[in-house]
Amino acid sequence: MSEALTFHSDHRPGVEAIRALYAAAPLRRPIHDPERIRRMFEASNVVISAYDGERLVGLLRGWTDFAFDGYICDLAIHPACQKTGVGRRLLDLAVELGEGVQWVLLASPIAKDYYAHVGWAKVENGWKAVREGWNPGPIEDYQAEHAALAARA
Repeated sequence: MSEALTFHSDHRPGVEAIRALYAAAPLRRPIHDPERIRRMFEASNVVISAYDGERLVGLLRGWTDFAFDGYICDLAIHPACQKTGVGRRLLDLAVELGEGVQWVLLASPIAKDYYAHVGWAKVENGWKAVREGWNPGPIEDYQAEHAALAARA
């Protein structure tokens, strides 16, 4: 990682760069389906990216009404940039988007301890509708299946 990281909220990375970063991070999303990834980003009103030169190394995707509620859908950081402050900076930039917005997220099992580390409070009163047909399996299997794509990140 170089010293020249840049953060952007004014454009969206390409689908292939997103898929490669998600595979490398690893962030279990439907990376086998580029059209679905495209739709996920098209419908999101918060996309903040981190670049090391031309290389996408961090990405936050979410939704907010910019007045009261916000939801972080994805936070993906390239392994070479994890534990360097990139994730914290992406979260801070999202929080700065709207005064008074309360942000929430669902943490992946591999990142569940990270959010307390960066000052987020655990939520005990949440609920979710179970998504049918989505079971990415063990993280090791996911990483092995998508290793070639991850290498492109």
